[in-house]
Amino acid sequence: MTKETPKLKRLPIPPLEDTLNRFISCVEPLQDEKQRIKTRQKVFSAENLDSMQQLQEKLIEYDEQLAKENPISSYIEQFWYDSYLFYDQSVVLNVNPSFQLQDDPMVNSLTCNIDTYGEYTLQIKRTSKLVVSILKFIKDIRQDNLRPDKIRGKIPLSMDQYDKLFGSSRIPPGPGEETCHLQTDKTSHHVMVMYKGQFYWFDVLDIDNNPIFNSPEELEWNLYSILIDGDNENRTNISAPVGIFTTESRRVWSNIRDYIQNSEDVTNWKNLRIIDSALFVICLDDIIIDTDKSNNQSNFDSTKNTEREKEEESKLVKSMLCGTSDIDFENKDNVRTSLPLGIQKGTCLNRWYDKLQLIITRNGKAGINFEHTGIDGHTVLRLVTDIYTDSILNFASEITKDIPSVFNLSKSFNEKVKVSNNINDSNSMANLITIPRKLEWKIDSFLKSSLHFAETRVSDLISQYEFVNLDFNEYGGHWIKKVFKCSPDAFTQQIFQIAFYALYGKFETTYEPAMTKTFQNGRTEAIRTVTFESQKFVKSLFERNVTDEKRIEYLHEACSKHSAITKECSLGLGHDRHLYALYCIWRESFQEKMDLPPLFKDGSWSIMNNNTLSTSNCGNPCLKNFGFGPVVPNGFGIGYVIRDNSISIVVSSKHKQTKRFVALIEKSFVEVLHMFQRTTSTAPKTNQDSEQYMVELRSTGDSQEQGRSKALSYLLGGYDYFDVSITG
Repeated sequence: MTKETPKLKRLPIPPLEDTLNRFISCVEPLQDEKQRIKTRQKVFSAENLDSMQQLQEKLIEYDEQLAKENPISSYIEQFWYDSYLFYDQSVVLNVNPSFQLQDDPMVNSLTCNIDTYGEYTLQIKRTSKLVVSILKFIKDIRQDNLRPDKIRGKIPLSMDQYDKLFGSSRIPPGPGEETCHLQTDKTSHHVMVMYKGQFYWFDVLDIDNNPIFNSPEELEWNLYSILIDGDNENRTNISAPVGIFTTESRRVWSNIRDYIQNSEDVTNWKNLRIIDSALFVICLDDIIIDTDKSNNQSNFDSTKNTEREKEEESKLVKSMLCGTSDIDFENKDNVRTSLPLGIQKGTCLNRWYDKLQLIITRNGKAGINFEHTGIDGHTVLRLVTDIYTDSILNFASEITKDIPSVFNLSKSFNEKVKVSNNINDSNSMANLITIPRKLEWKIDSFLKSSLHFAETRVSDLISQYEFVNLDFNEYGGHWIKKVFKCSPDAFTQQIFQIAFYALYGKFETTYEPAMTKTFQNGRTEAIRTVTFESQKFVKSLFERNVTDEKRIEYLHEACSKHSAITKECSLGLGHDRHLYALYCIWRESFQEKMDLPPLFKDGSWSIMNNNTLSTSNCGNPCLKNFGFGPVVPNGFGIGYVIRDNSISIVVSSKHKQTKRFVALIEKSFVEVLHMFQRTTSTAPKTNQDSEQYMVELRSTGDSQEQGRSKALSYLLGGYDYFDVSITG
């Protein structure tokens, strides 16, 4: 990726015996004693060991051959690509995650006095700043100047994923193909802009990959002209929101693309190729989602304002992750229009889910939604961090010259490059299209009905999910480390277990990714949160006679265990990816000559692959939050950001008790704080003053129950202390 990137070791294939033992240790806390005995017998049976050893030898042989043919690779890489590309359902809520950036204070403060573009000002200013920063990022990638990723500034990480970040697109299966494929155009120089479901494009890089637009102001007029054109068009015509096709199942989308490719008129096919090859997609949303608490304050009804803020925050998460569904049933504003009522006008029409998308609302809220096949969250987090930082520093650099730069400062755009509006010019490699061009679509009855049913299907899909935000401000990572003496991530994982146990009285399979990019082309490994140690701690909170001192001891043991598992996984020594690779080897090379090994037929394999709690930590100051959908129908998706003094969480589910679960998460954070406070003579204070609470706690405390707190009463759901058998 860069000239300075050191050569990294290959991702190790762990010894088979170690992997089997790790699998047993992770699944046993989710089983009863009978299940444990049965699983151990199957996993360590002669039949299973013999079969698995054959697969292990074949995997080692495959990796050795792969290392010779392509040293820049890993044994899990293609298997992991295939796990995404074979997936046939909609990528919306099932595959694509989203990041929401913090607001840009410079944009907000500037636009109070500068109103050049009227109602579009905030959106244009925020978009242009971010896009210019992204172009610098792309330039550094393509000119081999991107600073290498390192842990704590010392341990280098694999940079291979950056080659797939821009110009990439998930392409549905073609005729006779079984799977999607990831297409990357490394010569791409244009961006796609979407507004109200319409498409515009223009070049942003020259032939040497230097940004054409070096300042936000140079880009603003392009964006303004697109917004004006889109609004004029939508007053009289129903646009063809072709992006809705990317929300379909892969087979349906494949059939539609095949129809377009084989049509006599090549207009639509050329349009698709322009979109597929674009660097990324800019989604300008025609909505205002106001999550600013300062704008919602009221002396009369603060409760209603709080609820409204939460609704707006959830709406923003939904818009960034899957788009909103908003049907116009009546002309409430009595606006004269030739458009019929009862049509979709939500932001779900303004997306292209097969590519990286930068999403900006009318009031300047910004986020990124990305296609997950070739890139993981850590890679996109680096992008988000750099562009957010750069967009802030750009303003500071106008005031003082001594501001460090995020990107390489080598010479940029060559002003002598010929600019042309003729895309068919014979010298097109030297010609650039800098004025936005609109894609015009030829929509026949087949495509019209396909658009309609794609829209209704994704609207149904969106309606099945709910999203709840929690911005916990009592304490954060600094407090957890300093006072609780725990790893912030391990601690937060215990909180999720407390909340789930409080609601359901059991533990379920929990997934958290660990990064393995310290190895060449590393991806992730699965951290399994539920351990005997975590169960012991969680259950102790609900048992009457356990002292707080013991609970704290159990908490430290649980966090230490979690940290040890995380370290193993980061070293490529987890069991999930290794076993999955062995299963893929069986499916591809042994299916016709070997029965499926007993481990893969045992119920324990199903348990470990049913991630009821799918969690991920992307802590970074530039993120407001991030989210993703649950990975199983009866599960929760939990994205969280741990900061020094706060923790932001987004929880999603399909019609489960999401609000109640999030409320329990909040009370779990509070109860653990109270647990520590009850063991000290002087109550420590967090971000907010808890002294008054401690006075109440001591005055009403029961010595036997050590002063059951209001938070614990909430966790108990109005009942008494309880303990239930754990059966999975």
